[in-house]
Amino acid sequence: MEPHRVTQQDIAKRAGVHRATVSMAFKGHANIPKATRDRIMEIAASMGYTPDPMLSALAAYRNQRRPATYHGTLAWLINSAYGFDWRDRTLRPHFSDYYEGAATQAKRYGFQVEIFDFNAPGMTSPRMASILSARGVSGILLCPQPRPETSLDFPWSKFSTVTFGYSLATPRLHTVSATQYRAMRLAVHELRRLGYRRIGMVLDGDHDLRTDHNYLAGYLVEEHLAGVGGGATLPTLSAPYPDHGAVTRWLKAHRPDAIVTGNYHFLDVLRSLGKKVPEELGVACPLLPSPDTELAGVIENSVEIGSVAVDFLIGMIHRQERGVPANPQRIHVEGRWLPGSTLRQQHA
Repeated sequence: MEPHRVTQQDIAKRAGVHRATVSMAFKGHANIPKATRDRIMEIAASMGYTPDPMLSALAAYRNQRRPATYHGTLAWLINSAYGFDWRDRTLRPHFSDYYEGAATQAKRYGFQVEIFDFNAPGMTSPRMASILSARGVSGILLCPQPRPETSLDFPWSKFSTVTFGYSLATPRLHTVSATQYRAMRLAVHELRRLGYRRIGMVLDGDHDLRTDHNYLAGYLVEEHLAGVGGGATLPTLSAPYPDHGAVTRWLKAHRPDAIVTGNYHFLDVLRSLGKKVPEELGVACPLLPSPDTELAGVIENSVEIGSVAVDFLIGMIHRQERGVPANPQRIHVEGRWLPGSTLRQQHA
């Protein structure tokens, strides 16, 4: 005889609550007080409860076919310190796309995404946590930070949190990001396939830190595998992009026939210096925000990155995973190659 499977009804009877309360507690519903959720989860664990996989699959199927009902609010938590504007599409269109993808996907789950600012006038970490709790927020989407290697002191233990990229140094939270390392490798590989051989990399030092050196690593690996290692790789230009003098000196000293750059505006810099692209110099960018560009490179799927972040966050909320994770996960979303018009086949 098979042992009795512990059901949500069994847990409800032990806890002295309705079965619907147990179901909502497992889903992290904002209407169930935290103390009640925690007590139900403890009782479920003590009884050896495990979800029935067939019933879970059936519930997921039914949820996909019915309109989403309102479940609550997710926080889009920004840090506007140093005048940082995450909505500035000229400088950082990827961040707005993260938000767009997150808001759209959250709606499918019955959540809305609301913007909160760490740096609002009079704001402190305890006050922000109190505001979020009062609004019934249990999940946070943490926008990239104004500067690399940022540390944030906040009562994370009260919330499920996912961030984007690597600008946050501490605490180490679950992160969703583009495949920066692989994108750079793909870009360099495509340049070599077209016959470019003296490939230089232009990457602002601040941007290199923000991306955990992933672009630099991808570039160096491709150069090594191509047999250009042993000191022959062109030195990276890491000066700020507007420094035209540094760019001119670097071009003259190292004579690249192609450039991979972390800034999709660098093409304007080259043209302002009189460089003809692609006639004199090929240019590719491994972090293009959209296909609406003449640049060759890798399009980051930023809207999908926002969507994936919400998928992961909703799962955390349902699993009651709060606070700083013991083993942070890194979720990477692949981009795709865009041929563009800034490269051309090199003659042998």
